[in-house]
Amino acid sequence: MKAPAPESTQKPPETLQAPAARAVRTTSARGLTFVLMLLLAGFALSAWQMWLLQDEQKAQAQRLTALMTVQAELDQTQRVLSDLTQGQSQIAEALQDVTRRVESQAETLAAVRQQTTEQAAVWQLAEVATLVRMASLALNVFADVQQATGFLRRADEALIGVEGRELIALRAAIASDLTQLARVPSVDRIGLYLTLGQLMNTVPDLPLRRVMLAPKQVPPPTPPPAAGFWGWAQQAWDTLWVRLVGLVDFRRGEAIPKPIPTMQAAQDLRQNLLLSLSTAQGALLRLEQPIFDEELRKVDAWVVDYFDPTAPSHQAFLVGLGQLKMEIIQPELPSIEGSIAALVVAQAPQVVSP
Repeated sequence: MKAPAPESTQKPPETLQAPAARAVRTTSARGLTFVLMLLLAGFALSAWQMWLLQDEQKAQAQRLTALMTVQAELDQTQRVLSDLTQGQSQIAEALQDVTRRVESQAETLAAVRQQTTEQAAVWQLAEVATLVRMASLALNVFADVQQATGFLRRADEALIGVEGRELIALRAAIASDLTQLARVPSVDRIGLYLTLGQLMNTVPDLPLRRVMLAPKQVPPPTPPPAAGFWGWAQQAWDTLWVRLVGLVDFRRGEAIPKPIPTMQAAQDLRQNLLLSLSTAQGALLRLEQPIFDEELRKVDAWVVDYFDPTAPSHQAFLVGLGQLKMEIIQPELPSIEGSIAALVVAQAPQVVSP
């Protein structure tokens, strides 16, 4: 058994143990500080990561919200697109239906056009026949040359470009009748009617004929009668001769003057003038030449016989009346029987030889 070591060798002195302990404590403190710093750095890193994570979560939440909004809009757009697609489908079906109807109508129109083309000549001839008969009615019944000319011109225009011997002959007959109608003098009915109205307005201003007294004739100087029986006889004969000569008015080639009308007769005379002029207006509208001439003749005779020929109004009245008396209100009208005959030939059914 070993003997215990001496105490000096077992326990180091305190001076030697203190630096080592301090070194150990310093190393431990530094390690603890480093660990704490690592922990703090880890906590800071974790906190920063947490902040970044929260920020990223917020951004993702916003993106998610935006995505949801976009998704809702996309859904709505998809629904609208689906509705549009469905509408387009309906429109396409309707368009197809309309197309089928248009094609059907086109076929019907083509058939009608074909029938129209086949019957065009018949319809054209029927139109020309109507126009020619209307011209005949206007000329023969109403004596209206202008209207008859208008109907024939329309008939001639309807025959432009026709083919066929009968239709060409019909157009030639219409052209001949148009030439004859162009030679008929035109009658200005409105102007003549207004002229008669102006004459009617001047009737109250016409002065009556004045009494024309015969100039006094100075008897030739007679010698003084002789005295006695022969003188008395000569004077009696002269007195008797003068009285006998005064009983007879010797005129050669002179009209007997009309008596001066009284006030009532003058009023009746003016009424007769107005009535005759009004009758002449009616005859003018009815194209009755004999009545028109007769009424103007009566007016002329009354004005010449009973009104003052020296008055300016009397002379102007007679001038206007004379112009009216020379007018022909019903000129001789031609006949359009040539066009009627050619129309009958054109409308006759054509005989097709076998």
